[in-house]
Amino acid sequence: MGLPATLHTKGGHALSLRRLDPADMLDLIEAGGSAMNGAAADAWLGYAEMICSVTAIDQIPVHMPSSKEEIKELARRLGHDGVDALLAAFEETATPRLELLDVSKN
Repeated sequence: MGLPATLHTKGGHALSLRRLDPADMLDLIEAGGSAMNGAAADAWLGYAEMICSVTAIDQIPVHMPSSKEEIKELARRLGHDGVDALLAAFEETATPRLELLDVSKN
């Protein structure tokens, strides 16, 4: 099951979404720069991927962030309501880690 095309926040905003493709993920890793070093890199990348999946807020287009500062700015625009809605959608569509391990063994 994939991401929904649109999410609605508790504050009434509509967020348009798309799943990032592999090239987008490479751009995101590059944009993360120093955030991609260290123990928190996986958490940062997962959170940034979720935020960067937003393509529009209330039908106003959002460009794909190209720097760590632009990712932070988009996160600020989304606010707690937006991030909460994204977290719920991403948790709902996540493939359990054990299932991923079983697939990788085949």
